[in-house]
Amino acid sequence: MYNNFQLYFEKTYIIVVPTFKETLVHRHNMLHVFFGNGDLLLSVGGKDVRGNVIILENDVEHKAPDGQIAFFLFVDPTSHFAELLRENFLKGQPAVALNLSGVTFDKPSLTEEIIKKTVFDFAGEVQLSKLNLDERILQILHNIDSFKHLGARVSEIAEKYSYSESYLTHLFKNETGITLKSYLLMRQFEYVWREVMKGRSLTEASMDAGFSSPSHFSDVCRKLTGISVTRVLESQKSQ
Repeated sequence: MYNNFQLYFEKTYIIVVPTFKETLVHRHNMLHVFFGNGDLLLSVGGKDVRGNVIILENDVEHKAPDGQIAFFLFVDPTSHFAELLRENFLKGQPAVALNLSGVTFDKPSLTEEIIKKTVFDFAGEVQLSKLNLDERILQILHNIDSFKHLGARVSEIAEKYSYSESYLTHLFKNETGITLKSYLLMRQFEYVWREVMKGRSLTEASMDAGFSSPSHFSDVCRKLTGISVTRVLESQKSQ
């Protein structure tokens, strides 16, 4: 069923091999790295960046770049990978473009192994580890990443770890740079796609993740990624 649209899940990033060429304007709390067959063109904040690799900071309003996207990454903002992207490339800018030699991909032979090798060559071992955060926050992140708090509210998590909601909210934002609510939603979103790619129905997966309905998940997906879940799934059925 999912012959062309592909998702691969790593500890600190998600790989997307897209079937769509355009998205609605959207924003989310993951960083992006787009790898293209030839130049990609992205307009951010009235400025154009062009290259065969484009890096985009989190929480920046954008659409998918013009050009042929071979694959792209959603990068966890609490990871060393995100830190590397910010310190070595972005340097305070919302987006940067690189022109890397030898970055070309033949779609039919674009395997998971080739993609992961490309990412490793780009980022090295740092890609797979979390930042050196407060141990309390690392424990909470570990449990959220293990999907132990699907659908939980911030107040419920604060109570579970014996914190006040305001203290935990401040501590999490101070340590990670994003809100706990946003991180929880990000992992809910990931859980649904993991399950759907395993063959589970969207209804079952979205309800298990804590969304009120499949349409609620679809609305969140459109807001976070600028694409329609229905459109993606229907495009796979037609392959």
